[in-house]
Amino acid sequence: MGFFKKQVKTNTELDGLRTFVMPTGVKEVITFAGSFLGGSIFSPGKNRKIAPLTAAMIDKGTLEKDKYAISDILESVGAELTFSSTRHHAQFSGHCLKDDLDIVIQLLVEQLRTPVFSEEELTTLKTRMIGNLERSKEDTKQQAMIRLLRIMYPKNHPNYQLTTNETIEQVSSANIKEVEKFHQNYYGLGSLNFAAVGDVKPVQINDLLGKYLNGWKTKNTTHVLPGMKADAPKESNTEIHIPEKTSMDIYLGQAIGIDRDHKDYYPLMMAVYILGGNFSARLMQTVRDQQGLTYGIGSSLAGVSFGGDGYWSTWGTFAPDLLDAGRKATIEQILNWYKNGVTQDELEAKKTTIAGAYQVGMDSTGGLMAQILSNAEKNRSVEYLDQYPDLISRITLDQTNKAIRTYVDPDKLTVVAAGTFKDS
Repeated sequence: MGFFKKQVKTNTELDGLRTFVMPTGVKEVITFAGSFLGGSIFSPGKNRKIAPLTAAMIDKGTLEKDKYAISDILESVGAELTFSSTRHHAQFSGHCLKDDLDIVIQLLVEQLRTPVFSEEELTTLKTRMIGNLERSKEDTKQQAMIRLLRIMYPKNHPNYQLTTNETIEQVSSANIKEVEKFHQNYYGLGSLNFAAVGDVKPVQINDLLGKYLNGWKTKNTTHVLPGMKADAPKESNTEIHIPEKTSMDIYLGQAIGIDRDHKDYYPLMMAVYILGGNFSARLMQTVRDQQGLTYGIGSSLAGVSFGGDGYWSTWGTFAPDLLDAGRKATIEQILNWYKNGVTQDELEAKKTTIAGAYQVGMDSTGGLMAQILSNAEKNRSVEYLDQYPDLISRITLDQTNKAIRTYVDPDKLTVVAAGTFKDS
């Protein structure tokens, strides 16, 4: 029996709730996190920001307690609760001493079930979000990434990105009734996963959640994606002028048309990792270390979760006078990667790196909890966590190089550069 299969205790007694509890050697402290379907892809109509605004409002007071009373209780026992939102999920996390678990879980559930949404708090939140968005207009890397995804994907695709101005407009137009309605429609049992790690017994978690969550409405939310595919790949070169920048960023890539559960995902992931996944990857060794053209460069796969039609991308940061040379050198490395593939030595080295990082990432209660919850969100069994190292070790050189040739087309790269262009 594998480590996770043996150590993680699961429970589904309360309809619409799955718990994953892993007692560890940590004394007195419990770390926990949970999530349910209620992220930005579920935002109503045309406004993607309702979901993150709702999540950000959860800790602003309940029917029984204002936010100051909540903060005082948490501070008095040295506990913490946070709420957030991703593209798919509304999430929460926290930690506390084991003797305070009851009061912290009670407070967590109270905030989830009976928040009070105030106009004043929403206005404050919107002002802060808009301020951050205005500042992001100067972020060359972020602006290049946004444009890349706007070129590759059609509107309403989960991976499509709004312009910063469009996002600001959505935040500005959001109102309290939309937030209240979103909470009413999506916050509840049905897809709720709860993971706890530390000095904890499964019966504690299950009893407390059963006590405080019992009777909470059940939502039948599922991962319903629009079923849209990326636009057909085509060569594209775009420049975004942002005045008075001392560095420039490029993004280039392609949609791959597969998700994380596809048989080719792990071979392609490995290929992209060899290209630019860490400091010993090809792009770092050549474009940065040997040629001295960049401050930083890397590659990744993204947008592949929950049936998503994902993409691979490469980014690099360059001084303005080195942009053309850096872009050329980056594309040359991609061409070499495509034409000649990767080597057995590179593959074995990266397998070792990934396996090591996987183990190191679970050296803390937070790392363990994150892995367990992420696995649960994808509706995978606990055994998958034990199987992952073997999945990586069994990737072959032929599979890896075939994945590059199948999902990469160097003649149809989407390339976006952002920064200060002299002729603009």
